Amino acid sequence: MPGPQSAAASGAFAPGVNGASGSGRLRRTGTEDGSQAASEEATASAVSRRGDPGLPQGLPAQPSSLVPKAGAPMPMSNYAFFVKYTYSNECALLAYNFHELVSKLGTFEQFVYRHDHRLISVTLAYMFYRYQVHHCDMALDLAVTLVYLEDVRLPGQPVDLQEHSRDAFHLICYLAFLAHAFNADRTIRLSDWYKEIGWRSFKSCHQLNGYVFFLFSQVRQFRLRVSETRVKRYIQKLCSVPAQIHSEAATG
Repeated sequence: MPGPQSAAASGAFAPGVNGASGSGRLRRTGTEDGSQAASEEATASAVSRRGDPGLPQGLPAQPSSLVPKAGAPMPMSNYAFFVKYTYSNECALLAYNFHELVSKLGTFEQFVYRHDHRLISVTLAYMFYRYQVHHCDMALDLAVTLVYLEDVRLPGQPVDLQEHSRDAFHLICYLAFLAHAFNADRTIRLSDWYKEIGWRSFKSCHQLNGYVFFLFSQVRQFRLRVSETRVKRYIQKLCSVPAQIHSEAATG
């Protein structure tokens, strides 16, 4: 598949084909060659979440008691939640920080999501881990996603953005797909995103491709490159260990 910039000319992302994003991608810092092998045992033991549209088939089982009702206190701390429902310490830290940063951006105030907001970050952690994306690359993809979400708050976005974005889950996950497609030498195919999470909400991969192209053309205005300064700022925040985690570890 051609890179995202060349995809603009063809009007499609050609789902189902691996490809490189070209020489225009942001340069990785501290990335090791190769990628970590996914845990076969963890993947095999993961079960489908039938009652939650949009979530991947492989997301670990979650008792309904863990999904808080409106106005109810969180049944477990945020960091403990991510430790429990991700597959490595690196994934837990990145997912935790990503969730906190997305919340601070006000994304959930602008775009609704009727389930536990933390499940979005767990879903992305699952996707990247499932397809063996190294945690350094995962941090870069999430950082670029945060820049995209930050830009969504700026004036000049399409008036029908909220209608087309469906909810916060789709907006965040598929902006993450665009960030990943721009950064990665070999991307997770859109057909794989559809197979894991998109099939519950989109009738076909072709329909999902149309939604992704809406984000690319109307929301991002065919521009996936962002300031490296902004990206590095978010990478630092994603990789930092907040004081809250230290206090939870001390009392755990």
